[in-house]
Amino acid sequence: MIRALFLSAAAAGLAGGLVAAAYQALVATPLILEAEIFEHAAEIAGAAATHAAEGADFGRHFLTSLATIVLATGGALILLGLMVLDGGAITAKRALLWGAGAFVALALAPAVGLPPELPGIPAGDLAGRQIWWLATVIATALGLWLIFSRSSPATIVFGLVVIVLPHVIGAPQPVSHDSDVPAGLAAQFAAASLAGSLILWHLVSTIAGAAFQRWGPSET
Repeated sequence: MIRALFLSAAAAGLAGGLVAAAYQALVATPLILEAEIFEHAAEIAGAAATHAAEGADFGRHFLTSLATIVLATGGALILLGLMVLDGGAITAKRALLWGAGAFVALALAPAVGLPPELPGIPAGDLAGRQIWWLATVIATALGLWLIFSRSSPATIVFGLVVIVLPHVIGAPQPVSHDSDVPAGLAAQFAAASLAGSLILWHLVSTIAGAAFQRWGPSET
């Protein structure tokens, strides 16, 4: 069982992480680089500087890919562990549903109050934002669990209230939203980041569930 959990998480993290990292390099990173042009004045660079920048870009992509794979593997392991504790057969379909819940709790719900931000975008107090983000993740996860694991109408309503509560309180906002970064670029980055998170959780959860479904029974 334990070996199957780690093997399944590793397979899901490697495959899903590589795809997510490639998506980020092709879609999200160019938007970040474009925003940095607005944040800092663009300068004309010589050939040597261009080669240095290319080397820096390779290092950035490599480290980002490595971090994404590690996080994806950890996410898959936690997801499978929670499913084991919850009981029931672990399948690709069931894992996908849990992955959808993880996407909503970790990415979509927090993005309502704190959308993914580009460099140069004003932001509120860092500690306050971190606390609000964590509270939103916990509230959303708890609310989803109450809604889908309980059949009582009162419990479902309470779950919805728990999910909405952090947004009623509101996330910390900056004093001013003025920025040199175009609003359209910021919106494009937020959408691209959420799409990348959706791709990651879709692949990681499905692959982890399918892998455990294949390897799990032989380990028990």
